[in-house]
Amino acid sequence: MSEKRYFKIFSERHTIGSQNKYVALFDQLDKAEDEDDSDIKEKLKKIGINPEFLSADKNYLYNLILRSLNDFHDSKTFNLEIKESLLSIEILFHKGLYHECLKLISKTELLAEECENFPLMIDVLMWKKKCSGYSLGLKKASEANLLIDKYIALLNNLKRITDLYYESNLLQANNEKYSKKEVIKKFENILSQQELKSEKNVLSFSAKIFYYLIYSNYYYIVDNKQKEYDQLQKLVNILNLSNTYAIENPLDYVSIYNRLLAIKKYFPSSSFFNDIKVLNEFAKKVHIRKEVVIQRVFIHTNTHELEYYIINNEFQQALSKTKEIEKEISKLDLDIEPYHLIYFYYLQAITLTFVGQFHKALKFINKILNDLTFEDRPQVYLRVEVLNAILHYELKNYSLVLSFSKQVLKENQNKKILIPIEEKLLNGLMKISNVKHLTLKEETSVFQALSNEIHETKRPQKDTVNGLIDNYDKWIMAKIKRKLVSELFN
Repeated sequence: MSEKRYFKIFSERHTIGSQNKYVALFDQLDKAEDEDDSDIKEKLKKIGINPEFLSADKNYLYNLILRSLNDFHDSKTFNLEIKESLLSIEILFHKGLYHECLKLISKTELLAEECENFPLMIDVLMWKKKCSGYSLGLKKASEANLLIDKYIALLNNLKRITDLYYESNLLQANNEKYSKKEVIKKFENILSQQELKSEKNVLSFSAKIFYYLIYSNYYYIVDNKQKEYDQLQKLVNILNLSNTYAIENPLDYVSIYNRLLAIKKYFPSSSFFNDIKVLNEFAKKVHIRKEVVIQRVFIHTNTHELEYYIINNEFQQALSKTKEIEKEISKLDLDIEPYHLIYFYYLQAITLTFVGQFHKALKFINKILNDLTFEDRPQVYLRVEVLNAILHYELKNYSLVLSFSKQVLKENQNKKILIPIEEKLLNGLMKISNVKHLTLKEETSVFQALSNEIHETKRPQKDTVNGLIDNYDKWIMAKIKRKLVSELFN
């Protein structure tokens, strides 16, 4: 049952005659694009509801929705169960039912311990101290009070490591502001902090998550893919052993898994598709933010699977995957950050380009260029524009190739995003498109020069940049072969 449906059932107790005032107001607000009170009043009048006290009714509706949501999500997570228990504990305590109160406290302690919610555990222990003092004596109250110190220490340790994690994340996000040497120095300063010198200094499971993320951020910066992969794999392994983490933090779980898959596809590992399966199965079982989780898992798993096929030259599998995506995507109401959508559409355009479906590929390119912006993901957006020029070359729209190539090269002068081979590729396409009667041999020589350039500068390791170079290399080699065949028959 959806939250909206549950609210309508929950609010039946507020029915006036045959008409539910608050459901009617809820429906009007839900349908309205802009919250215009005068318009809503008119619509309420038409269905026989007095709108005189609209402001008060909206305030009451807001609180009613909150109560309905609380009821709907009752005990769906350990944290919510603990909070509900705390309410019951307080009621039992004020009624003087100390024995029953301590029994519930004991059960709640186990839950708080399991999900490592230290602030809630401290709340539970505060009630244990009070209840013990009134029913078991000062010694037991003192023991409960001492336990609070333990969880304050755990909370402080978690807070400190979380602060260092945010610092590492901001440094990673803003690394273009500094030289690589400066960034590494700043990272090494973070890693020199006492809490990060050894895993032994990490006092809880929750803190260990951030410990591994900090180190994976560091290895990303120093370009050590193997160690970055190792840290993320260790992290996912411990998350999968937890009975609570994925349930309590579904979006964080998906985000961490996404990071692992982003790098795992570059390593020869049979577990890549097992991890895709794990994430897809998780999306079916989750209770919190289910629709959001399903959308994210759909985008992330399909993005990584498409890229895996492209990296490994499995273009027919990639094409089959794009057809699956086309069938499934119509069932989803996608509401995900443009950052992820750009790359998702870009990979589909690349796949269709490689299999010669240029018009279909162009639809994805136009979707990105029309619906999304450079700021959403600059490095991918500019490469979408490069692919746009390539597609128009394939479709023999030479005047568009010239204008698009010039535009991208101009944008890149300030941005400095494209790698040298991309700039040379665009200049090559402009050279071909600018000459009315270029011979096949001359055109082939342009592509051959680009191919030679790629093979001279190509790096041995598998990573995102080398993946890009590989993609251009595959396309250029296909063009050379096609031109050579044409020369033979002409």
